[in-house]
Amino acid sequence: MIKLTKILISAVTILSLVGCNGTKTENTQTVGNTVQPKVRDLGVAEVQKMIQDNPGIIRIDVRTPGEYTGELGHIAGTDLKTVQTIEEWGPKLNLPKDQPIILICRSGNRSGHAARALAQMGYLDLVNMSGGMLAWNQAGYPVEK
Repeated sequence: MIKLTKILISAVTILSLVGCNGTKTENTQTVGNTVQPKVRDLGVAEVQKMIQDNPGIIRIDVRTPGEYTGELGHIAGTDLKTVQTIEEWGPKLNLPKDQPIILICRSGNRSGHAARALAQMGYLDLVNMSGGMLAWNQAGYPVEK
């Protein structure tokens, strides 16, 4: 009986160690052999931390040129690419499909639309900044005008 108990304890220990092997969790989902894109909605504090931790992370502002330079300003290092022309510039991004891309607009609506459109184009790691530049400004984070 003691031998059987030791075997069971060993088996449970081995299985629990195998389950905790430190595998990196990706921001995508796998269905069959196909990797599916995942769009994450993150608040401004999380986006600000992503930018702070990785200053070179790609940031695309999808507002109009007037909004980009207007009252709310824009986040330093963002590229302006309007959501109205995403069908033109989306396929021409020429970026690794698994590289994170943060999408920004005034409130989070247009950037969410842009993120979903880019996901359909095969981009896998997309972040929609919830609350947009309204929330960014309200939080007091820096902007350029």
